Amino acid sequence: MEKEKDASVNFTKEAFLNPFNLVFLLIGTISALVLTDFGLTSNVILTFIFGLELIYLGVIPKLPSYQKSIRLKKRKEQNEESGDKLLFYQLEARSQKRFLVLKHITKEVKKNFDTLPYTSKGMLEHIENKMEDLLSTYLTLLDMHRRFQLYMNSEVEEEIRREVEKQKEKLEALDSEKLIKTNERRLNILKKRLKKFDVAKEKYLICETHLETIEDAIRYIYEQSMTMPNAEDVGTQLDFLLTEMEETTQIIDELDQNLLPGFDDMDRELELAQLRKEAEELQKETEKKARKTI
Repeated sequence: MEKEKDASVNFTKEAFLNPFNLVFLLIGTISALVLTDFGLTSNVILTFIFGLELIYLGVIPKLPSYQKSIRLKKRKEQNEESGDKLLFYQLEARSQKRFLVLKHITKEVKKNFDTLPYTSKGMLEHIENKMEDLLSTYLTLLDMHRRFQLYMNSEVEEEIRREVEKQKEKLEALDSEKLIKTNERRLNILKKRLKKFDVAKEKYLICETHLETIEDAIRYIYEQSMTMPNAEDVGTQLDFLLTEMEETTQIIDELDQNLLPGFDDMDRELELAQLRKEAEELQKETEKKARKTI
């Protein structure tokens, strides 16, 4: 599922359309045109620009960190396109309440901002946009939090642990070198599957920390928005708030790169466990019918 989404993402195109890259190309091209009268200078500049662009497009789209950032960006865009309401209604009641409380606080902040001088409007709008971005990220994190929790609360981990112990006992009783190697390979695979649960637990805790960080940041902005009665104090306080917002956004964006999970792997684990459970129930039912016919 995740792989199919990745296949549909053109990382080279995303890198090319990056605003910084487009500005670089625009400035370089304009510089070359301005220096057209200086003979070879224009050609040298254009060659240099296109050379750097080729290197940029050949390296950046292949970087894992860049691909993760684009996946996160696409995920947020998909959430917006499909509607935050759909994502919201997939959450459990506690998470829905957390989101609604935070959304209410952001509305109160905007009300408080409306009472501030018109001269601060530009900075206020920037902070409000940052809050909206954090709110959208907050909803995405709540959804990730839910899916990690679902994965960890399943019986799959305990089943794999039991299989690991059985495999260890089986290895101790084997004498054949070929059988030992074969069973060791299976044991290693089981351990790798088990390790994914440790990774999921770690990301679950990171998710929770992210959520609390966003809550703290928006609550702090709300508290500050309540204490701006004097017009002369507004500029200084808004500078502090803007710095706080930028730092929070940067922290969340940086850490989110490590949060992108392999939900396709997690889903396969749960699906495999469900199929195994159904197979066991079917086998029991078959044996039960066989006993009745004897």
